[in-house]
Amino acid sequence: MKPETARRQIVDYTKQEMILHGVSRLTMDLIAQGMGMSKRTLYQLFPSKVCLVRICLAEFAAEKHNRLLAWQKREEYSCTEILFRTMDVYTSLIHYQGSTLLSDLAGDPDYQPMMEREKTFWLQQLADALNLCKACGVLVADVNPDRLAMEILTILYENCLRGASYATQRLLAYSLLRGFFKVDDIRYIDKCLPITQKG
Repeated sequence: MKPETARRQIVDYTKQEMILHGVSRLTMDLIAQGMGMSKRTLYQLFPSKVCLVRICLAEFAAEKHNRLLAWQKREEYSCTEILFRTMDVYTSLIHYQGSTLLSDLAGDPDYQPMMEREKTFWLQQLADALNLCKACGVLVADVNPDRLAMEILTILYENCLRGASYATQRLLAYSLLRGFFKVDDIRYIDKCLPITQKG
């Protein structure tokens, strides 16, 4: 097997194991065993567990970032649609990773810088979307987009750690955001952005 093929398979396998079991119990021994290869071969491809996990985390993030940025480039979306789609992508990311993995990462200094960068990215994306909605005149006047973005992301993240379901989180995000829109625009949201719609 070519090294690049082996690396791809190892990363894919490790991502699955991270979602199922987190990172604290995951070892290079277990990864090698699961892949049916020697530890020596695994270490030749990835020098450490931390290196491998960071690559996996970067791929988790890149997939959602690319999805979001592709949407943002499409001119047909309104400011309201951009806001709700941004929220949907963030919610799907944290629930794809799951409470077990996120809990492990939160307490591990090896991954804190990556987690902080990811948090900063999503805070900026949500704040930008809220600022756009405010500029469009669809939000109530006293909304502080930066503060609201922080509050909503914190609520969703902490609820995910507690094991809240994806459906519950989407409904919560929808309800929280909906409450800051003017009455006429709430009607538009309810008509055009049903919560049953896929994110």
